[in-house]
Amino acid sequence: MVGLGSLNLLGASERIAWQLPTENDGLFQNQNGRFFQPTISRRLISGMFGFVRTSEPEPARIFEHFHKGIDIRALHRDARGEPTDVVRASAEGEVVRVNPDEKISDYGKQVIVRHLWGEQPVYTIYGHLASISVDVGQKVAAGDPLGIMGWTGPGLSRDRAHLHFEIAFQINPKFDEWVKAEKPGRLWEPNRHGEWNGLNLMGIDPVPLLKAANEENSLTWKEALSKQPGGFTVRVPTFEGTPTWMRWIERKSPSAQPLSWDIEMTPWGLPLRMEAGGEVVAEPVLVANPGKPSEGKYYCRGLVQADGKGGMKLSKFGRQTMEMMLYTVSTPSP
Repeated sequence: MVGLGSLNLLGASERIAWQLPTENDGLFQNQNGRFFQPTISRRLISGMFGFVRTSEPEPARIFEHFHKGIDIRALHRDARGEPTDVVRASAEGEVVRVNPDEKISDYGKQVIVRHLWGEQPVYTIYGHLASISVDVGQKVAAGDPLGIMGWTGPGLSRDRAHLHFEIAFQINPKFDEWVKAEKPGRLWEPNRHGEWNGLNLMGIDPVPLLKAANEENSLTWKEALSKQPGGFTVRVPTFEGTPTWMRWIERKSPSAQPLSWDIEMTPWGLPLRMEAGGEVVAEPVLVANPGKPSEGKYYCRGLVQADGKGGMKLSKFGRQTMEMMLYTVSTPSP
């Protein structure tokens, strides 16, 4: 794992002037049709961030599938129809992950760059690359080339080549340690990506950040998170240590030792706020939900489900996600 101290980025700013990761500037020209690459559904919304995809036929009523980033359309192609767009770093940072094996990831060939947003580490993810031109540990400036756009990864085709781009926070640097702990039935097994597993990187919509920077009004990470919607709240037992995600959440510190903690999450599971809970709990439980039981499974990435009694509860995926979030134990050195 690359530690905070190894970044040594000069002038890490409270405000990052995020740049578009390709030459495609349709986002700033009110040309969404030129900027976003839709899925095979051809719905333009499907290339955007959030709950924008569905298995329903037209006219779709519910968009239940979450998209963690944005898909940016290719502008340039060679004689064979292959994209030639250069993919560039959106901000100054350090390469922490290079995956050249397109067969082991939904992202295909992928690069992850770590940035300091003030004192807060944040990550940009570049997926479906045709080729990669950087190595782990390499420092990059905003605009430095990382690779060439492609269509690597499952389910893609040359005509829908694009860059999948995310701005994300890492939930737990001990993710791989937690997966390997002696508990059977982990939903993440086998984990081929260490702490860089996509389920351990949860982001926010890059579009408002890119637009704000383009208008010379770049946001701090606190401003960006303050604009995120609340979705559901989970009450968890008190715990030892300080998980990574506690660096960015808004926390109300009680005057006495709390009985439990209530953690408010975005609808897609990014922790936002934490305050003292009102009762002791033995395990994470859902205490505030996003709406009707019939809606929860559609708008919470499968983290909650109907409880069969007219209410909602954490799903197995939701319980394991909370367990992973709270994991702070380090394996003793031999």
